[in-house]
Amino acid sequence: MKTKIYLITILILFLVVFFPKVVNAGEITNSSKITVDGDKINAKLTDDKESTYLTISEGKEIKIVAEENIQGVYIIYDIEGKEGKLTGNGKTIDIGKYGFIHEYIDVKKEIGDVTEVSFEYDDDVKVADIYVIGDGKVPDFVEMWEPPCEKADILLFSTHGDDEQLFFLGLMPTYVARGAYFQVVYFANHKDNSMRYHEQVHGLYAVGIRNYPIFGIVPDAYSETLKAAISNMEAKGVKEEEAKQWQVEMIRRFKPQVVVGHDEKGEYSHGQHILNTYLLEDAIDLANDETYDTKTVEKYGVWGISKLYIHLYEKNKITMDYDTPLDYFDGKTAYEVSKIGYSKHNSQQWTWFTKWINGANNSYKKATEITKYSPLEFGLYYTNVGDDEEKDDMMEHIKYYKEQEKEEELKRQQEEANKKDNIKEENGNESEGESKIDIKVIVIIFVAGVVLILFSFMKPNKKSRKKGKRKAQGNYKKHSR
Repeated sequence: MKTKIYLITILILFLVVFFPKVVNAGEITNSSKITVDGDKINAKLTDDKESTYLTISEGKEIKIVAEENIQGVYIIYDIEGKEGKLTGNGKTIDIGKYGFIHEYIDVKKEIGDVTEVSFEYDDDVKVADIYVIGDGKVPDFVEMWEPPCEKADILLFSTHGDDEQLFFLGLMPTYVARGAYFQVVYFANHKDNSMRYHEQVHGLYAVGIRNYPIFGIVPDAYSETLKAAISNMEAKGVKEEEAKQWQVEMIRRFKPQVVVGHDEKGEYSHGQHILNTYLLEDAIDLANDETYDTKTVEKYGVWGISKLYIHLYEKNKITMDYDTPLDYFDGKTAYEVSKIGYSKHNSQQWTWFTKWINGANNSYKKATEITKYSPLEFGLYYTNVGDDEEKDDMMEHIKYYKEQEKEEELKRQQEEANKKDNIKEENGNESEGESKIDIKVIVIIFVAGVVLILFSFMKPNKKSRKKGKRKAQGNYKKHSR
């Protein structure tokens, strides 16, 4: 018996070590057959390189046949995904609806157990990689993005990809850990370099962001003054008013309680940083003006924010704490988490930013060691909820949307309970009234019955009365004789 147990244990260990997919299926791309319009898949689609891609024409069928159930399909696009359809097990679902550059399709959830799926797109699409995921734990490298926020506690206007991890270092993990709805929008775009997009979403995901970011309409261009930044932007086909309208639209769309922007001086005098905040300071007022950009008023309504914080703003200063361990991130500090986020920006590791955030030879252990352009320092540029008192929390005096939702749900439940109680009370009153009526009827009937019975005893019988009369007459006659 002991020998059998020993052999079974050895067998299990052997399977776990040498065939881990038996225990945790994970990725099963290599064991699956993938074809495009019946032809063998191009190596670019399975080379695990985001820098290579294959353009797949509209309507072409991509087919996956696996040896086991397909739990999901993870697709890496170049720039953005396109809309299409995925079919399996006789069911069809939409894909690419939100344009995610990294899209996870939960096949098992949407269409059930299946070993074969096919999909095609409504337009030409550039696909970098396709991963097939089997039953078991979904691998950590898979990003499961959600649509942008419907409403955001904090809306961050980062200018470029990597600024969100540098000058706004610590901000995202801090408020993600506190349960905030956090939306990132980028003022500039990097359409001329799709690798920057991959880096941006990898970095955001690493610091806990799950709502997909918005990429801006202003092409990336370096300058050192506001005037030069405006000139560059308009030379690329985007007018100043158009950029401002876009910011207004973002504010109206996401209905933020707090908006965060760059240093008015552009941190290291980057013109687009300066331009971003220059326009933003007007946009927060215009977003609440029903006469401005009526198209977005009709679509989203107007919106008045509660606060605007500007990086390094000298008035109403607050100092953030990014060096306290966060349970949400397994004891890492917000600073440590943001360093991981920045590390995803591979194309920027050669720049002076890397030494700025990490210190020489990765010597920095705390965010407070960063003194130039300190990511901890902000100023309250605008407020309609009063000045900060603690001066270390952007959400001071503001109730998180999740808390508001909980209160609204409790209120709704209480109202439902009150309605039910009122209905019961009304039904109870009706029953009580009916009971009182029934009792009255019974009493009346009972009394009437008693009266009838008594009356019947009190009233003489006619036959008895006649006999009595005759008897009295007979006696009279007899007596007269």
